[in-house]
Amino acid sequence: MLWVKAKPAAKGDIMQIARTIGTALASLVLAGGALATPPGPGQHFDCTDGGTTSCTADDEGCVPADKPGYKCSSTAGKIIAKAVKGAFSCHAKQAESRFQGASITGAGNSEENCENNPGKSVQSIFNAGVDRLTSLGCGNAAAVSAYGATLFGTGPGSFDGDNGNVYCDSTSGALIDDDDTGWVANSDAMLKCEIAVAKALVKLQASTSKCHTRMGASFLRGVDFDEESCEEVAAGTAKGGLEKFNSVRDKLVAANICPPCLNAAGMDALAAATISREDTNNDVAFPCP
Repeated sequence: MLWVKAKPAAKGDIMQIARTIGTALASLVLAGGALATPPGPGQHFDCTDGGTTSCTADDEGCVPADKPGYKCSSTAGKIIAKAVKGAFSCHAKQAESRFQGASITGAGNSEENCENNPGKSVQSIFNAGVDRLTSLGCGNAAAVSAYGATLFGTGPGSFDGDNGNVYCDSTSGALIDDDDTGWVANSDAMLKCEIAVAKALVKLQASTSKCHTRMGASFLRGVDFDEESCEEVAAGTAKGGLEKFNSVRDKLVAANICPPCLNAAGMDALAAATISREDTNNDVAFPCP
């Protein structure tokens, strides 16, 4: 009898086998051991046209059709999140300037240079991101551009129009003004609270966007993903997006430095609105066929 010595598997092959097995195991649902069937490529996240597990009833949009589509979606999410963070910085500086005695015109011009004017403004960087989506042949480029028109506009849902949701206490009697809603803070402590809430909302928006991106990646692979736990409360981990916001809320309430409009209930309402807006506009980054 002729014995042939088998060649040991290469390390890379072993790792690939392990990943394959891991993905297969991850696709099993604990209850009953049935195969996981989250929405598949091109299907709605809410399972209205396919899928029976990990359905997300409150998230618009669809699973990317393929890896290039996923790249377009994840890139769009980052572009929007970067704009939200940038606008927060511009408005925080404006609020501080007005509190320190700067005129409406002076503080307003600085805010416009930061947020909208040509150069390195937040809007210019956003527009460059849209151009990148277009150069990649991404089908969501037009939708992201249209969403940007809302964000950088002046009505409800815009950075300027919603500014008064956080800079909300009118006891100073002085408006931030220019084309930005909101009031000048009545005390240093109040300003500190308002900026802290705004910053926490920015982080909540970013974490919600990342959860949507992770969901899209998982569903594209046919793997279940608990988007709600990622987005809100991840039991036992303190890593949920809303959980982190609530931690900031509790510290601010304990410090007793916030105006009445930013009491615990007021902050909860702003957090809920932030998550709802991200869920409703999820189809901007993750469009359906």
